[in-house]
Amino acid sequence: MSCVSSQENRAAQYDGDWRALMRETASVQQVQNLRFDCAPFTESFFIRVKNGVASGFMEADENYSFHVPLDHRGRFKAQIPTNSVYTYKDVQVSRESNIVLVLEGALSTGKKTGVFVIGDQAIDGQGCATQVQFVAV
Repeated sequence: MSCVSSQENRAAQYDGDWRALMRETASVQQVQNLRFDCAPFTESFFIRVKNGVASGFMEADENYSFHVPLDHRGRFKAQIPTNSVYTYKDVQVSRESNIVLVLEGALSTGKKTGVFVIGDQAIDGQGCATQVQFVAV
C-alpha cells in the first residue's frame, strides 16, 4: 500500500527540470483603478518538480525562491515575498505597500504557459504581469 494519494501520483507526471522564460510585458497595465508603468522583465526561473511539488528560484537572485504543490493538472501558484515596499502617490492618497512576486501557470497545457507578476500584496499580488513559457530542460 502506498502513502501517496492518486492526486499526488498524477501530479508527479510533471516531475523534472523546467525553466520559466519571460515573454511579454505591456509597458502600461491597469489593475483596478491603479496604473502600473511596467519595465520589461527578462529574468528566468529555474523549477524542479519532484513528486508533484515545484521548487524554484529566480536565476538572477536565488533569494527569491518557492516550494509549492502542483495539482493533478500540473497547475501551481507561488507567491514570493520580497521584503520590499513602494509608495503609492496620487492626489488623495500616499501609502506604502509590500511588493510580492507571483509565478503561476500550468505545465500540462499544450502551450505550457503562465504569468509572472511583480505586484502589490494588498491587491492579491496584482501588478505588472509578464507572459511566461515553461520549457522542460
